[in-house]
Amino acid sequence: MSTSTINLTGGVDVGNGYVKGVIRNEGNEVVDEVDLPSAVIATPRQSPKVPLKDDTASQVMEDGDLDFYNRLDCALTTPLIADSDRRIYGRSALHVRGSKFTEFEVHDGHGSKVDQNLSRILVLGVFAAKALRDHVREHGTLPDHELRVRIRAGLALPISEYVARRHTYAAEFIGGRGVSDPAVHLVTIKNFSTPVSVRLEFVDVQVIAEGASAQYAIADKGEPLARALLADLRSREPGLLPDITAADLVAVKNTIGIDVGEGTVNLPVFTDGRFNAEAATTLDMGYGTVLANALDRLDEVDLRFTSRKQLADFLQSTPSAFQRGRHQRAEALVAPDVKYLVEAIGSIFDEVLAASGESTEAVYVYGGGSGPIKDLLYPALLGIAGDVPVLYLDASYSRHLNREGLYIAARAVAQAAVKSGANMPA
Repeated sequence: MSTSTINLTGGVDVGNGYVKGVIRNEGNEVVDEVDLPSAVIATPRQSPKVPLKDDTASQVMEDGDLDFYNRLDCALTTPLIADSDRRIYGRSALHVRGSKFTEFEVHDGHGSKVDQNLSRILVLGVFAAKALRDHVREHGTLPDHELRVRIRAGLALPISEYVARRHTYAAEFIGGRGVSDPAVHLVTIKNFSTPVSVRLEFVDVQVIAEGASAQYAIADKGEPLARALLADLRSREPGLLPDITAADLVAVKNTIGIDVGEGTVNLPVFTDGRFNAEAATTLDMGYGTVLANALDRLDEVDLRFTSRKQLADFLQSTPSAFQRGRHQRAEALVAPDVKYLVEAIGSIFDEVLAASGESTEAVYVYGGGSGPIKDLLYPALLGIAGDVPVLYLDASYSRHLNREGLYIAARAVAQAAVKSGANMPA
């Protein structure tokens, strides 16, 4: 088999709730869309109780019901992580027993995402999974050698962490002197009877502020998205902005974004088309904070959830006839804290809007946490915004905007390297 290097370019948005990513193999041009809960579970066992047979690899990689990213089982040897424990990723981590379940801490005062090793574990895992998935899809079997992977990545941090830590965060993945002295991250994938080693080296890491990357994706989508947003706005507010066209909206240069996540709400500000770090800010709470607070009161309503991710998945699912009573109790449990979150978002938005003066042309609301709180948040924002239009994007797709903006940034660097003749070495 070929031992050539696999070159990957990807935007990976490691949110407090979910990892959303777009990763492209530059060799075969296959693009994967990644979506998994930001959770892993560590286990003392060094291999699965019943590993998958090697000859099922091709079938496993094409499994659409439980995709490989959500069943990744691996150990990491890297300067970024102190231990080399075996970990199970994503949705599978929500339903197995292990010694330590890890998700991002989202209670008040939870500290920096950069300081929580989970972000590094998730980034390394998804790139390794992509490399193995592509190899199996191309060759039909597991490799008989170590896979070598070079990566250009776009990663995001909350605005407050982006300002202070973006260079350090990127350098951790790349290593001492970049390509000439790269950090080597070894991921041993253990899903199958034969473990597979994947060696990752990061050639370039672009770190962008959360929310700002989503605005880049909105701009990139251009008039088709603008038309949809205006139609949605006018369906709820007939007669609003009657003379504004999609081209007018695309031309807007002064905006405020409200990116509602699980652990943070980021408010990126763009002034004259450029990200304004001085005006942008982060609220250190999000929809996950609501869920985490609700977990503390489970006994009041006789519900059993071991993590906020279990509670989130339960609330987002359509309950069966047997689950309706529990679903209603869970919704009632969460409702009081939603009100406090909306008040906090409204307060910080009011401050940002006041600081930007009369220059703001439009407000965009997006993010995975924006959907469950829309009924309360949208009218609150309208009351604060006055005659500034508030464009509330559907959470089903807006939760992916950050990953798309990150991918755009990573691809731009990769394409520039090709044009300059400095593409990733083989």
